Amino acid sequence: MTWSHWFVTPAVTSLFFLLGVLTLYWFLTNQIIQLFKKHGKWPNEDKVRTNVGLIYMVALNLGVQLAVNHTSNSWVFTNFVIFAVVFLSYFLMLDIHLWQLVIAILLFMALNGTFTYVLSWLFAIVFIAYFYVMKYVRNHRHHMWLDYVEYTVTSLLLSAVLWGVVGQRFHLSSFVMMWELIFSFFLLSIMYVYVDSLMNSAATVAQLTYTTNYDELTHVKNYFAFKNDFSTDFDNCKSTHKPLTLMLFDIDHFKHVNDTYGHLAGDFVLSHTAALITEQLKHIDPSLALYRTGGEEFTILFKGYTTDEAREHVDDIANSVRAAIFNHGGNQINVSISVGLTQLQTADEGQLDIYRRADQSLYYSKRNGRDQITVG
Repeated sequence: MTWSHWFVTPAVTSLFFLLGVLTLYWFLTNQIIQLFKKHGKWPNEDKVRTNVGLIYMVALNLGVQLAVNHTSNSWVFTNFVIFAVVFLSYFLMLDIHLWQLVIAILLFMALNGTFTYVLSWLFAIVFIAYFYVMKYVRNHRHHMWLDYVEYTVTSLLLSAVLWGVVGQRFHLSSFVMMWELIFSFFLLSIMYVYVDSLMNSAATVAQLTYTTNYDELTHVKNYFAFKNDFSTDFDNCKSTHKPLTLMLFDIDHFKHVNDTYGHLAGDFVLSHTAALITEQLKHIDPSLALYRTGGEEFTILFKGYTTDEAREHVDDIANSVRAAIFNHGGNQINVSISVGLTQLQTADEGQLDIYRRADQSLYYSKRNGRDQITVG
């Protein structure tokens, strides 16, 4: 059997190519997200997928265009161009300004050397319209089946216009154009089901991950996340001989707040104290995170900080909480915190050693008047 018997039409090749493109994109974004998490960061997964998708699609479009540039077969990737514009506009919903899109298309035309072709300018205009129309359709979703019909009808009409322009420029037969348009319909349908299911699954996983690692009331990391991060940071700092400071603190007289002003006021104090400190940590060091490890108990891991280096920041945190006034239900509630602070020591064999020492320092602060910092 000769190689000619293995020839596959451009349409079938495009199907496997596009499915491979989607799978590779999803693999890359998942790896990047996991890499962030491995280093103790929890990125906005939607932003990661959007930014990676933009770079990925631009690179692929340039690559395939260069591969067929100035050849009689340069039209075979038209369905890939359609796939790219639908993916970026409808599924990633990129917020691209018109002038940015125009500049990108002009650069693309310069690469192709198609400035002198009237049909190329027409193709560019339809392409821009395709992008914004599909974004509009996505922003006005109503019902699953109705959404699919709107998506299919709109994309198919715009694809027909694009293929009409391509057919005129490359003198394609009506049969070829009809076949490519039909195949475009199947590609767009497959993409709708495949990408939509992937993104819905990703959203579900992200929600489950958030619920597992974050406190529902305060929206800071919870005890489960603290245990995982503390274990990782302890082992890393122990092996690399880097400093690690643990800060435990309680909100003083929190039971009195609940008993005097009610539990809703107590929840208000917890959430707003957490928000205040979280915002402060962003200015101190964006890598720092606040954990709610108990009812009114919170923790901060100062990875890479000695107690002397962390002490200044701990003082600032305690002062900002003390200076804050929490207004709830017509009442002004003043809050302070008691802090236990300690550093990883050579003799510490496990996480429990440093945690126990910080906990003892915390209770020393509480037993000796509260609103103070004890270093152990």
